[in-house]
Amino acid sequence: MVNRPAAGALVLVMLAAGGASAHGVLEAGENPWTAWNLTPGIALGALLAAGLYGVGFWRRRHRMDGVRVWRHAAFFAGLAVIFLALQSPIDPIAERQFVIHQIQHLLLRMIGPMLVMLSAPQAVLIAGMPDPVRRRILTPVVTNQMIRRLFSPLAHPVLVTALFIGALYFWQIPKYHAVALLNDDVHYIMHASLLFAGLLFFWRIFDYRPAPLATGFGVRLMMLWLMILSNIALGSYIAFKQRVLYPAYDVLGRLGDHSAITDERLGGMVIWIPSSMMGLVAILIVAHIWGRQETMEARRRSAMLARQGYGRNEPPMTAADLVALAAPKNRTMGLGFAVFSVCVFMAAIAAGIINQLIGT
Repeated sequence: MVNRPAAGALVLVMLAAGGASAHGVLEAGENPWTAWNLTPGIALGALLAAGLYGVGFWRRRHRMDGVRVWRHAAFFAGLAVIFLALQSPIDPIAERQFVIHQIQHLLLRMIGPMLVMLSAPQAVLIAGMPDPVRRRILTPVVTNQMIRRLFSPLAHPVLVTALFIGALYFWQIPKYHAVALLNDDVHYIMHASLLFAGLLFFWRIFDYRPAPLATGFGVRLMMLWLMILSNIALGSYIAFKQRVLYPAYDVLGRLGDHSAITDERLGGMVIWIPSSMMGLVAILIVAHIWGRQETMEARRRSAMLARQGYGRNEPPMTAADLVALAAPKNRTMGLGFAVFSVCVFMAAIAAGIINQLIGT
């Protein structure tokens, strides 16, 4: 039997490795908005992932009655977002505009991985693999103790969060950002690390397994809160700075009529506002998953109490009774955390606007 968490980590590695091979370059006089750069690595990788998922879905179709259509749609939508980030005109334009580069990173690091991992595709992808590959390659690899010890830290919430935030901050350091722009090999590493960190982070955030196999919901909310704070801090700094940090775009030939400082400030706004909003969306989704799991657990406990009897003179508690006692409490806490996050987010935006107005 395949160890699914370990196999899931290997699936993340394969998806990220495929994404590393896409990188477009604008030719002189070429229209940037028609510069599709279809490279064999990412195109074949996307087709392979889609094919594995399709075969896995067909093989598991009789076991997936409870899986809603939106989860399958989320996987293909996430795959499409990653493909567009790396193969569409976004990629070559991202070399010439800081703001477009940050939009590319938003798609590659957050929106694509969020959609892919929301679908929980690991079991379906594994089922889609040819039987000899599963038996002779995947199973020996994921059951190897040395490999399991190597990958087990990747499930720890602290490391996962540190990698996710660290990947963003590292590649925004002007020196390393410039090296990635001017060196194709380093740019591939940038893409792969951002995609891998995003897939790993949202793998832990959108884990449908019950505790203690999955990360606790309170910890997940804290991970998302730290992510939002990191986006606000870095994005607001870049948005309101007074000097150009990334002159490498001018070396390559910055596109657009706006100045370098405006380009970078717009990019900072992308890191600050849309990226943080994705974190708020994830908080709401986690609160919903939490509520559903509490409801399922309440029904399970109700069935157990019904079998055992609930006191000599009292009828057993029904599922509705247990749900009324347990689920709303945690739902309220999760939604309250989401509202609190929205308030802090809006306060940070207001403070930034006021600071900009005062500064001008």
